[in-house]
This record gives sequence, structure tokens and C-alpha cells, in this order.
Amino acid sequence: MKKWAALRLTGLGFFIGGCIAGGALAGWYLGAQKPFFMILGIIAGLLVAGYGTYRMLLPLIQNSKKENS
Repeated sequence: MKKWAALRLTGLGFFIGGCIAGGALAGWYLGAQKPFFMILGIIAGLLVAGYGTYRMLLPLIQNSKKENS
């Protein structure tokens, strides 16, 4: 079980990096001359990464609570 938790956390790092990079690239593409869109893309990427992190870690947190009880 611990191997799967380690793999999930490794994937989580790639997910966070991909969301932020994807948001930045989308913002760069949408507004090549205006930095507002890049900032908006980075913020959107951070929001998606935060929600995805919560969803990915929720089963691990619930399992650890069950094991400790």
C-alpha cells in the first residue's frame, strides 16, 4: 500500500507542474502582447492544481484516518 501512496505523490508533483505550465502556456498563447492573460492563466493553473491536489490526496487522508482508528 505504501508503494502506491509514493507513486500517487510522485504523480501529484507532475500534475501540479503540468497545471501551472499549461495555464501559463495558454495565457501566453491567448495574449502574446498582454501579460494580463499570462497572469490569469497562471492563477487558473494554480486553482486547478489546488483542487486536483485536494481530490488526489483525499483517499490517502481517509485511509490514514481509518488505519489510526
